[in-house]
Amino acid sequence: MAFKSNSLLTLSMMIVIASIFCHVFAMTDDQKLQNSFENVMNTLDLSVSNGDWQTIKDPNDPKVVDIAKFAVNSENIISKDVELTLERVLNGRFQVDNDGTTYELTIVAIDFDEESEYKTVVFENSKDNVRKLISFSCLKLKCINI
Repeated sequence: MAFKSNSLLTLSMMIVIASIFCHVFAMTDDQKLQNSFENVMNTLDLSVSNGDWQTIKDPNDPKVVDIAKFAVNSENIISKDVELTLERVLNGRFQVDNDGTTYELTIVAIDFDEESEYKTVVFENSKDNVRKLISFSCLKLKCINI
């Protein structure tokens, strides 16, 4: 009887630990978005008002770089003939409204050793932390057509 109780207790503990482990990993992405939003807000203009475009003061901010990486990765999925790699964020701005935040970034990306500048717009929904690539366009003639 003692063996049966101990194995049942052990099995129950394993299930609890496994469910906690899975729950933590499922929440990680959402928490990153929520926490990183606070990080980027600290580096942006303090005079944020709803609907006004604000300049991004630090293009190397982890949140800004994450948005740029998302844009490049999304473009790579959409345009299968390119394999862009983010090199750096040159500058950008953002606009906050009731639905979320729109980021407009100028980035440098590399495709097969060719460095080019791109303008990208990404929207991040504040309610469910979902990002969407709005546009991705080349700023120079030497860009690969995407």
